[in-house]
Formats: sequence, structure tokens, C-alpha cells
Amino acid sequence: MNYTRELLNDFEQAFSTYTDGFLSGKAEFDKNVLLKTEHSLLVQQECRYLAEAENFSPRLAILVETAGLFHDIGRFEQIRRYNTFVDSRSIDHGDFGYEVLLKNNMLSPLPENDRNIILAGIKFHNKRQLAPHLEAETLLTVRAVRDADKLDIMRVMLNEYSRSELDPAVILHLEESDAVSPPVLAHLEKGENPNIADFRTLTDFKLAQLAWIYDLNFTHSLLEFKKRRIYERIAELLPDTPQINMLSRKMFDYLENKTA
Repeated sequence: MNYTRELLNDFEQAFSTYTDGFLSGKAEFDKNVLLKTEHSLLVQQECRYLAEAENFSPRLAILVETAGLFHDIGRFEQIRRYNTFVDSRSIDHGDFGYEVLLKNNMLSPLPENDRNIILAGIKFHNKRQLAPHLEAETLLTVRAVRDADKLDIMRVMLNEYSRSELDPAVILHLEESDAVSPPVLAHLEKGENPNIADFRTLTDFKLAQLAWIYDLNFTHSLLEFKKRRIYERIAELLPDTPQINMLSRKMFDYLENKTA
């Protein structure tokens, strides 16, 4: 089996053919299809940079990059079928993406073991907690996709926050409020990632994005989070209250310690 750019080109063509089939000619719907298409391609790129920085083997680098490309393949049918990207209102897009890849035989050029590694990357990229006892290469792939996904979601959300009118689909239909929901606050005070099902306000989401640093797995990812000033740019958008400032400082100190 040759793990080359040509193999990736074939996967990119399969991805493009599949996602182009969702374009409807309706601007409001198509912008969400294009948003997720661009995000998928950029997560693939983030996976490539991470694999290079962390010195993954050429084979594992190709598997990680392929998993990054396909990680959100379930999103397209989700938005067409349910008109939302909120999993709790529709389907788990990681589980569904796993089924889409199997149904469409998109990974057929690969040996079974490598297919299973990529499928795990798709299935578990969005889970709050990982399944125990994942095999070493599978765990590396899952963690790499999770990190890459978070880095590019930050780009998507910072672009969205700069707009005068926010897209409800992108901000998960959350209330534009300064309030912090009690379950979100409880997780943050423990230094944990909040559960997306507990989000009620946009402030919940912004704080949870800062808390993603607790779930970054690679030095490269933490350094990129810092280099891109993601912490500062999100923190500037939060309400100026003692409670939120305390939580923000705790997360900032964690990032500084991890990248010292």
C-alpha cells in the first residue's frame, strides 16, 4: 500500500463529489454546506501541520489527514435533514459520519485496519470522553483530529463573532446573553470541558471554547492556540464580571504553564 499524496487526492475527490451533491441553489442552505466544506478542508490541513510537527510516520500522517478531511462528513446530511448543526436536536454527527463513510465505501482503497483507524477518528472526534482502551495508533489519530477540529472551529467562530448579525446555525441557536448556565459554570470551576448539551447562552459557548485548552492533546496544538492569540481574542468578547474574569484567568494560567 502506497501512502502518498495521490491517495489523498483520491479521497479529496470523493469528498468533493459527495459534498457537491448537497448544493441546492438556495443561498441560505448552501452557505452552510460551503461553511462545512471549507472547515473540513482546513481541518485536513491542520492535521497535516500537526502530524509534521509531532513527527508522525508517513503512513500515520496520511491516515490522520484523511480522518481530518472526513471528520464532519455527517454534517451535510444533518443540515439537510434537520436544518441544524446541534446534535442534541438531531443526530450525533460523529456517529452518523461513521455510517456515511461505511455506506459510501469512501475508504475502500485502504486495508481494513487503516479503515478502522480513520473510522474511529470520525466517530470519536466530537465525543466529550473517549472510549477506553483505544489502540495506540487509533488514539493518536482521534486525538489529532480533535485538536485540529478545535483549532479550525476557533477560526470559524472568531470570524462569526466579528459579524454584525450572527448566523443562528453557526452559534448553535444559542441565546445571545451574558449569563453563564450553572452546569457550564460547575465544569469550568473544576477545570473541565463543559458538556455542549448544557449550553444555553453564547457566553456558555465562548467560555467552553476557552476551556478546550484542557482537552488539547499535543504541544503543537497548545502552541498554535497561543501563537494565534485565540485565548485573548475570545476573552475580549466575554462579559467583564468578577466570576468570568476569574475563570478566564484560571484558563490563561493553564495555557501559560503548558507552553512555558
